[in-house]
Amino acid sequence: MSHWQPSSQPSPTESGSDSQNTALMENFVQTPTYFVWEVAGKPVTIHLDFEVVDKLAMEVMRGFGAVPRRGAEVGGILMGSIEMGDKLLVRVEDFIPVPCDYMRGPSYLLTENDEARFRATVETVKQSSEKRLYAVGFYRSHTRDGLALSDEDLQIFEKYFADPTNVILLIRPFATKPSVGGFFFEENGGFHRESSYLEFPFKRRDLGGGASPSMRTAPAEERTEPRGPESAEQTPGEGLSNPGNPDDLRDWIQNRRSQADSSDREATTSARFRSKSVWIPLSFVFLLLGVIIGFQAALVLNRGDAQKIAAQSLSLSLTAQLESGKLIVRWDRNSAAVLNAKSGTLQILDGSFTKTVNLDGRQLQNGSVIYMTADSKVSFRLEVVTNNKGTISETVEYLPPSR
Repeated sequence: MSHWQPSSQPSPTESGSDSQNTALMENFVQTPTYFVWEVAGKPVTIHLDFEVVDKLAMEVMRGFGAVPRRGAEVGGILMGSIEMGDKLLVRVEDFIPVPCDYMRGPSYLLTENDEARFRATVETVKQSSEKRLYAVGFYRSHTRDGLALSDEDLQIFEKYFADPTNVILLIRPFATKPSVGGFFFEENGGFHRESSYLEFPFKRRDLGGGASPSMRTAPAEERTEPRGPESAEQTPGEGLSNPGNPDDLRDWIQNRRSQADSSDREATTSARFRSKSVWIPLSFVFLLLGVIIGFQAALVLNRGDAQKIAAQSLSLSLTAQLESGKLIVRWDRNSAAVLNAKSGTLQILDGSFTKTVNLDGRQLQNGSVIYMTADSKVSFRLEVVTNNKGTISETVEYLPPSR
C-alpha cells in the first residue's frame, strides 16, 4: 500500500478505521509551491520557490525593457538554505537585487563601486545559525548569446561565494516568448560553464505552479514600452558619461532609441516609395489566392476531421508520473475543456481506499496535484464541468516501477 504518513503515525492498514483513513488522506493531495531542478547522476537538487520565479522574472524583464534591441542585465544574491544529505539540497526562497552602474555598457559587469556594494550586501546575508535564510549563490540575467557563464561570473563566485555548495542562476529573457533559466554548480573543483545541464522555462505556469497571483503594478517611472525582437549586442559603454549617476543610463537609452527611430523612419519612407507600385497589383493576387485556398480547404475538411479536431481540443491529457519521490498528476491547462471549466473533481482509487478532491476553476488552472508515493496501482479520474454544464472526463492508472 501507499506510504500515507510519517512512520511515527499508524498506517491506514493498521488503524482499521475508514473515517481515520479518510481524514489522513486529506493531506495527500497538494499543489506544488516550488520547482524541482534535478539532473540524473548529479549530486545536487534545487528547489526554486514559485514566488521567486514571479518576482525575479519581473526584475529581469524590467532591465530587459530598459535598453532597445538587447536589454540591460541585472543581478543579485540568491537567498535560501542548504541541506546536506544523500544529495545536496539547495532551497531558493528569495533574492536581493544588487544594482550596477553600467559603466561598461548594458552587461552586468561590476566596477569597483559596484563590487563594494556587492561585498557589503553579501556580508549582511552570510550563513549563520541565527538566520533562516542566507546567501546560497547569485543570479544574473543574460542578454548575450547562448546561456553560459562568463569569466566575470566565475570571479564573482570565487570572491564572494567561497562555499562550493552555492549555485549560480542565469536567466535569458526574450521579447516574444518566456525567459529561459539554467542553474550552474561547482563539481570536481570547477563549473560546467559552457551551458547548464538543464535549461527550463522561467515562468511559473510552465513549471507547474499554476497562474501567478496578481502582483502590485510597478510605478509609472519604472514601466517600459514593449520592445521588438532582440538583435546584435550594443557596444559596451557607448555614449555613457559619468555612469555613477543613475540618470545617465536612462539618458543613454533615450538617445539610442531616438537615433534608432530616426534611422527606421528614413528607411521606411524610402522602402515605401520604391515598393508602393509593386504591392498594389500583388495585393490582388494574394487576395485571390487566399479565396481559392480557403474554398478548397472547406471542401476537404469533412465532418470526421472536424470531430477529430474538436476531440483534440477537449482532451485533458491526464498523466501520472513519479518525480523526486512524489507522484505528480498533471493535465493540460490549455485544453479548451479546462479553459472553459466551471469546476471539477479528481477521484482517486488506491486499493480499497477512495478519495474525491473537489477542484474549482482556479485550481484546475494549476494543472497539477501532488500525491504521495504509491506502492501499488493507483487510478485517477479527472472530471471537468464546463460552463455550459457539459462534463468531460479522463482516467489514468499509475503502476510502481517494480510492477
